[in-house]
Amino acid sequence: MTVRLSREFSLEHVDLFAEEILRIFPKGAIVGLSGELGSGKTTLVRAVIKLISQKEQAQIERVISPSFVLHQCYENIKPPVHHFDLYRMERVDEAMLVELEYYESLAKMKEQEGFVFVEWPEMCVQSSILDLDCRIEIEILGKNRKYSIEISRRSDLVK
Repeated sequence: MTVRLSREFSLEHVDLFAEEILRIFPKGAIVGLSGELGSGKTTLVRAVIKLISQKEQAQIERVISPSFVLHQCYENIKPPVHHFDLYRMERVDEAMLVELEYYESLAKMKEQEGFVFVEWPEMCVQSSILDLDCRIEIEILGKNRKYSIEISRRSDLVK
């Protein structure tokens, strides 16, 4: 089953799309995020984490981009979130993902019904090595962003 949705929001209202992600995927998901630099990939992940932490009344001091550290974990919220950024890497293969502890995070998030967000999944030699449940393409439209989501599998996750 493949489902496609498109929504347009300003970056100031990205929390509306984050709410939609949490509604669509109540059991978590592995999400690829694509779009130009500055399109709002990290902003979207930040909005999802903010909403989860508010619902859980958990304290998240800061959600930072994993651009330089490549991987950030937020495990003190339910559902937990792992956030990867592959922008600075080229031709990412399975060995590199093992080094990043990607597959370990994947297994943990599937078990805990959490989220894995991967920015720049197109940096992988094959997208299949990421085991994505969906892809979100973010397009800059002036002050707004168009979020196109393609859910391609694991229909048991989708509400």
